[in-house]
Amino acid sequence: MILQLLNIMIIFSFGNYGSMNGLNSFSNIALISGIINKKKKNNLNMQIKNNKNEEKSKLGPEKVYFEGPPSKVELIIPFFSILTVIGIIPFITTLLRQFWVNYKITNRRISVDSGFQGKNRAEVVYRDIKKIKFIKRLGGQAADVVLVLKDNAQLELRSLPNWEENLNFIKNNCSSDVEFN
Repeated sequence: MILQLLNIMIIFSFGNYGSMNGLNSFSNIALISGIINKKKKNNLNMQIKNNKNEEKSKLGPEKVYFEGPPSKVELIIPFFSILTVIGIIPFITTLLRQFWVNYKITNRRISVDSGFQGKNRAEVVYRDIKKIKFIKRLGGQAADVVLVLKDNAQLELRSLPNWEENLNFIKNNCSSDVEFN
């Protein structure tokens, strides 16, 4: 359709003036339409090649390995500290962390939703991780995992439940040059 409109435009523009550069208008139309057809074929070939490359680069669906709040084990010690007046504050903060923090570990990224009603989100892609540090808490029931990124920013996963399984999953998805401490 575009080709037909272009041909009509050329006929109207050159048809009344006889010839252009010594050629009549019909030969100009044939020449221009031949060039457009060649470009159109090249574009089609390029599109076919791009479709083949897109099929190769398609990623599988994102699969959630772990999703949930921090470990409930972190509530034990602050609960017993309620007996003192000062212990109320640590208990309230750990209790609020249970409601306001949510970890999500997938095969593509790690995300942490935090803040009131989960309004703050921090996401890390595995290729950005440079170093992984961890410290066991409460006899190994949970662990604090710190992900150091290539720009030296840190993402802390406090009181990560099932930390051994989750850490192994993270290690398997990271590149081989990631340091572990």
